[in-house]
Amino acid sequence: MRPRDDWKTTPGQKLTRRRFLGAGASAAALAGLSLTGCGGGSSERDDGEEQAAQGTASPTPEPADDDRAPTPQGEALTPLTVSGFVFSDGQFDPHKTQVGALHGQQAFVYSRLLSYRDQAEAAMEPDLAESMPEQPDNETYVFHLRPDARWHDRSPVEGRRVTADDVRHSLERQIAGDGSFVRRQRWDIIDSIETPSDEEIVITTTEPFAGSLARLADPGAFIVPPEFDRGEAAFGASRQVGSGPFTWIEWDERNFASVARNDDWFRGRPQVAGVTLVEPRDSATVEAMLRVRELDVAFLGAVQADRLMNAIPQLQRQHIGNAMFFGMRFYTPLPPFNDPRFRTALSVAMNRRELVELLFQGAGEPNAWVSWPVTKWALSQSELSDFPGYRLGSGGRDQDIADARALLDAMRSDDVDVPSKLTLHAELTSEEELHLGSRIARHVWEALDIEIQLEWVPINELVERHFAGDAPWIAGPDTGWLDLDDWVYPYFHSTGMQNSFALRDEDLDALIESQRAEFDTDSRRETGREIQRALLEINAGVNLVSERVVALSWPYVRDFPLDITDGYQDRFSRCWIDTSDPTYRR
Repeated sequence: MRPRDDWKTTPGQKLTRRRFLGAGASAAALAGLSLTGCGGGSSERDDGEEQAAQGTASPTPEPADDDRAPTPQGEALTPLTVSGFVFSDGQFDPHKTQVGALHGQQAFVYSRLLSYRDQAEAAMEPDLAESMPEQPDNETYVFHLRPDARWHDRSPVEGRRVTADDVRHSLERQIAGDGSFVRRQRWDIIDSIETPSDEEIVITTTEPFAGSLARLADPGAFIVPPEFDRGEAAFGASRQVGSGPFTWIEWDERNFASVARNDDWFRGRPQVAGVTLVEPRDSATVEAMLRVRELDVAFLGAVQADRLMNAIPQLQRQHIGNAMFFGMRFYTPLPPFNDPRFRTALSVAMNRRELVELLFQGAGEPNAWVSWPVTKWALSQSELSDFPGYRLGSGGRDQDIADARALLDAMRSDDVDVPSKLTLHAELTSEEELHLGSRIARHVWEALDIEIQLEWVPINELVERHFAGDAPWIAGPDTGWLDLDDWVYPYFHSTGMQNSFALRDEDLDALIESQRAEFDTDSRRETGREIQRALLEINAGVNLVSERVVALSWPYVRDFPLDITDGYQDRFSRCWIDTSDPTYRR
């Protein structure tokens, strides 16, 4: 049978951010990590044309301590209410959960040694650490903890100091843990952890590894109380105790979650009384709650946001790219996917720019392997437009189709079988919500005359079947990452634990290994781009498109942070409510 005809957007249908993230809610399982969601950096669209051409928006810089808004005198601070997702996998241990929405909420509560002030450019800053670490060599990192860092004033830690032993415990419980610690293998690079004093911790790696600091700034590096592993308390929907800017209040699955400011936070008092995350039942409810200020900030689809801006001109519009993406994977040992020409033909047949329009209402960009919002490592849009599958305009699309057909003709000339029918296993939610698999099938049919049979598969089953070779061609959402190594080593190195493609390429392995040992940023960036150019030739994994997130807020919301991935909600401590603004009303 030919592909379904219901792949087109029906009249009046809203392809909102809610639907995109709903489709991507289980992307962590596909990726093996759990950083999906929305988070920091923002930009007004005054220079939107230039930003669209570059494919990015500038992140919101975090203000210095002396630039923070003054605490109102004689009145309590005001809480902030934001739309979002309140779902979990039932696993509330921060080192075990695989759901980005939960990890994002935990980021209000937990600290780590380092964090990011700019994710897109991977610019870090100290968190629990007093300063960036001393590095006497490329295998040693010496951290000095802030002496004023304290746990929340809750049982069982009762506001005691955060010590170097606490940090060591949080890393070692993952290193020595069982398979339930889903990010355990990320810590294999650590050789030893020493604590010469309560305020000093020395981490030694097994070899020079340029991504070491990124691991320590990752949400997987949240510092948790050792008391929880001694049976004095347990992680749960009502119990999360950390040392971050907010204290945990409640988690009501699929409804709302809230945190309150931690007045004793070592980096300064948060500028809002607390944050409530509300999960409305649909986009119409989001819009209604924003109109009456039951929401201070809301995430919306581009068309819906434009309509609201026209109706309520006072609203502020911010946007930033989201590192999460929709893509395809091939199991390379099985024909016809063992032939790179066939994989490349399928990749080039994808009309990426149409996908941006259909999935995101034009609010997004196509990707190389690294998603375009990760500007430090991604290939530029201008360079991508020279590659087959990325060319601009109708003429570019015609040339893409001609190139894809030529690859199949070359296979036939070599007496290699080119199938007339194929099965695509599409992730269930992204098919139900966005018709992702149907759109891919339509592009393949129109470009290559290959009929596609769709099978819709839940995410966990899809991952298992792909690793086993039972689903050799899959499509769905995938989470994005910040450090270059997280994009390439686990997935494309021959020994990578997430190499579901069963890809073995010695030249690619050598490139991936070289970026791991390269501490010069410019050199590492160029190696990363060389890796991506190679991946565009191999096409074992295909990153198709990523969204440009749109957030609308009332003008009384100041310094609201947006991030390109989840897990950095500590930055909400700098946001504040200007009660003197004429739009403020409670």
